[in-house]
Amino acid sequence: MTKNITVESGVKVYVDKAFKNLVGTLPKCAIFKYTAGGYVEFNNIKGYTNRANWTCPAVSGAYVIGLSKVTMRLPEVIGGKGIIQVTKGEVVRIDPTSIKNGYVNCAVFNDVWEWGFKIKATDVKRCETLGYNAIAKL
Repeated sequence: MTKNITVESGVKVYVDKAFKNLVGTLPKCAIFKYTAGGYVEFNNIKGYTNRANWTCPAVSGAYVIGLSKVTMRLPEVIGGKGIIQVTKGEVVRIDPTSIKNGYVNCAVFNDVWEWGFKIKATDVKRCETLGYNAIAKL
């Protein structure tokens, strides 16, 4: 079992893996328990999701979850041209161990995780320590 966060709204939870009887929908930025095979638990919502790709672990390797405090285009190199848009309040993944000149490596969700971007460490609110059943907010 891992601690995950929803990165999109509309993550539907069903009674079983037939995905026909809806139990509820997880809100965006929900911190929930995730078990391999798609089983989720968030407050009173317990069941299976087929939208696990719209979620991510709170901690994965060196990367942790956070919320962007800014709306801007992130560059692939420090001081470079902005490539990918990030919006204030959006879930991002950062590697706090990669800090260099105040920037950290960052991944942004755009249907899939887009890796290899830079964001100022001060422009991200880390959320990996939030407890289950919380909603990450700025």
